[in-house]
Amino acid sequence: MAYEELTPMLERIKMVTGFIATPNRAVETVFDLEDSYLDSPQMTACVERMKADPEMGRRIAEGYATPDYDPDDLIKLPRDTLGHAYAKLLKTFHYAAHFYRDRELKTDADYCIMRMRKTHDIHHAVTGFVPKGHGETGVIAVSAYQFGYPAYLLIDLAAMALSVRPGGSFQQTFDWIGVGMKLGRDCKPLAGVKWEEGWDKPLAVWRDELGIKAVTSGDASWYEVPDMLA
Repeated sequence: MAYEELTPMLERIKMVTGFIATPNRAVETVFDLEDSYLDSPQMTACVERMKADPEMGRRIAEGYATPDYDPDDLIKLPRDTLGHAYAKLLKTFHYAAHFYRDRELKTDADYCIMRMRKTHDIHHAVTGFVPKGHGETGVIAVSAYQFGYPAYLLIDLAAMALSVRPGGSFQQTFDWIGVGMKLGRDCKPLAGVKWEEGWDKPLAVWRDELGIKAVTSGDASWYEVPDMLA
């Protein structure tokens, strides 16, 4: 690593370590981390990998964008649909659909960052990973594996490193990140999927079409959250 790259990398490590070590994780730190990679060689390489995927490449080329998602409308869809599952996830955990920081879309990297932010909780819904704890590190491992998305890679690397401290659950951490990586390897790339045009499609059909073996048990699964299934 060149000397001039060392300082920003150390700042990123400090940033992500503080995020993981804090019980009430500030999501703004994740956005800061993503933004710090904007003009980096790592993000440039990630964008090229995304462009090489036919679906994501088309999304980038067309600047595909959708209105904000409305959980109050989506929750009215049949219980077996993606839209209902996504809305139920947000309502169960008291999350906003537009939880993310906006950025002006000047470059392909801007677009890719925003696409990852906007679809993040959809990935939770479709993969079965709960949006907290091991479910969080598991779901981001999917995109880390599929595209080498740098912010997500660093978060999972830091999570593994911190899990070996006294009292840390390093085997569980490693296991769930491994589950996410395997899921990312076995299924089709998720970033470019037009989820928003298939809210009414059954979740099982989405998973079958994309080759997703969802996480339906264990402490990283939202299927273990009673309110989600009520």
